[in-house]
Amino acid sequence: MPLVTSFFTVSVLPVRTNVVKNIVFRASAFCLQLTIYNLCSYCAFKSKAYTSFLMFAEDYMQRFFFVSSRGWSRSALIVLGFAILSPLAGLYDTLLWSLDSPGYVTRSSRVNGSAVEGQLLTAPPYIVSIADSVGDVGSIDVDVAITGTLFKPGFNFTLPPTNDLSRGDIVPEWAPLAVAKGPRIWLDDEGFSVGIDSAALIDPRCVLRTIDGRNQAWGCHIANNMSFGLLEQGFSVPSVWWSVGQTEYIRPLRKDNPWHSLGTGGETAAMKQVFTVTKDRRRHTFLETVLKASVVAMFPAPIGDAEILDMVRRTFLGDTADDTQKLADVIITAQANHSSFSGGLLFRGDSSLTTTSIELLNITNSYDQSPIYSILRATYTNITLIRSETLPKPVTPLSPCPFYFSNLATGGRVRSTTCNRAIPTQDPGARFLGQIDTSAVLILNDILGEGNTAKAATALNETGLVWFRDHMEHMDQVLASRAFILGGDRGSVPVIVKHTEPALSYLQLLLSLIPALFALISILLVRRDKRGYFRSSFFAAVHATTHLDESRCDKVGYCRVPPEIQLDIVDGHVLLGTPNGGTLGNVVRGCVELPSLTKKDDTPSYQNSHGTVPMEERPQ
Repeated sequence: MPLVTSFFTVSVLPVRTNVVKNIVFRASAFCLQLTIYNLCSYCAFKSKAYTSFLMFAEDYMQRFFFVSSRGWSRSALIVLGFAILSPLAGLYDTLLWSLDSPGYVTRSSRVNGSAVEGQLLTAPPYIVSIADSVGDVGSIDVDVAITGTLFKPGFNFTLPPTNDLSRGDIVPEWAPLAVAKGPRIWLDDEGFSVGIDSAALIDPRCVLRTIDGRNQAWGCHIANNMSFGLLEQGFSVPSVWWSVGQTEYIRPLRKDNPWHSLGTGGETAAMKQVFTVTKDRRRHTFLETVLKASVVAMFPAPIGDAEILDMVRRTFLGDTADDTQKLADVIITAQANHSSFSGGLLFRGDSSLTTTSIELLNITNSYDQSPIYSILRATYTNITLIRSETLPKPVTPLSPCPFYFSNLATGGRVRSTTCNRAIPTQDPGARFLGQIDTSAVLILNDILGEGNTAKAATALNETGLVWFRDHMEHMDQVLASRAFILGGDRGSVPVIVKHTEPALSYLQLLLSLIPALFALISILLVRRDKRGYFRSSFFAAVHATTHLDESRCDKVGYCRVPPEIQLDIVDGHVLLGTPNGGTLGNVVRGCVELPSLTKKDDTPSYQNSHGTVPMEERPQ
């Protein structure tokens, strides 16, 4: 029943504009006023109270004098009822407006990103964040968080998760995994590729073992005095190989990207970014996901064995439970021996790369090597090629440079080049290499846990982790849409534009039609007055009863050719003059003898619409 009631009262019938809605409501109020008028006229007709009927056309003061002079008579009550009900009926449209719930419907139209380019902010930020400040991940609106700073305020839109994120073009492996310093995604036959440089991920004293053509692994104990350097080093930083000998890292900008500091050290956080690398006319778009979680124990308290096992079990991508237990045992043994440990895996898919690592780092005082704290840090990184396209024109450098260099852009805007940090060279082939654009970045903090605790369940909150996994695909879609709008092909991004349209509810429609039905019934009711005096104006009644023309007086109606009535002043008296020199006057001798407009003798006479007539000619 509540569902039916809600459907009946909620605005669901669009009317395009409030003008239409206002006309419907005003027409309904008019019909109700007409009903009141006709009903009161019928009551006057049945009561033979013609004067009461005439009061309907008078103002409030005249009605007041009439009611006060008649007391509580039937004729007075008819006028009083009309005076009260008629204005109330005029407020009927206000009542209908008050039933708006909410008074409009939301209509949607699907366009592409190029069609709404004029609604973009002048300089939309390329970095957005999601934080759980109230401790309730269920209240987080991913769409609002990612797209809220993209368009101008008041522009109502959504970015539907319908992007095809599997349109990347790759080429056969150009170099074996063992030679390539880690897995790569190969983009052309000149060595152009994107990957994770193992040299930036693994301690130099660790040996990277190649398991097969797609997988590599490492695991080694490292000196405690080297732990702090590894902790502060950015992990899983994407690398771009423009060619065999030209490489550069895609690092977060220190001046505006919080991941520059959040991506190093401890803490628990996650980051997603969409970046493009463009060489000549070929542009490739990648989606990177990074997650890290940390458990910290201040010396001399160690990290509990159960906490180590729990962290390994929930973060490490081992094949079996035995692999997880073995790795946990290795870390527990290293902690017992007061040594640090680093281990992990590298995977290469058809168009993606994945790394997972776990490190036990004993941080010591650089002066006397005394232990300060231990940190167990687990990381996960995935880089996926989601789109490859050919541009109409090759990318051009921001400014000339005599060395190997590239453009650096964020959010689709070129901000600088790498010329100032390029290695000077005398190579005559030094040239512009291409462009790297960090189109969109999403940072998630205070969701996955707190990385400054010794409890694994707190360091990596299971509720936050489940939420992250459940919303992973949707975040990827919306972030990719934002990136394509800012730094890619806007025309390929669908945008659902929403606008409100005035609407009626079924209840409002019903209440608008009922007065029309009442008005029709009241019209039929007053037609019982066969002579028509109680459904015609006083002007029509005077016109008929004084025989201003040849019309009949037993049935009054509209005056099709209304006569001219003028005000004439004769001997100080104001008379209503009619055509042909007649007047509308008092035909009964009483208090005042009205002067004649035509006769000057003393012959008794009376006045009608045709002039003054001798008394002996007065009709009997």
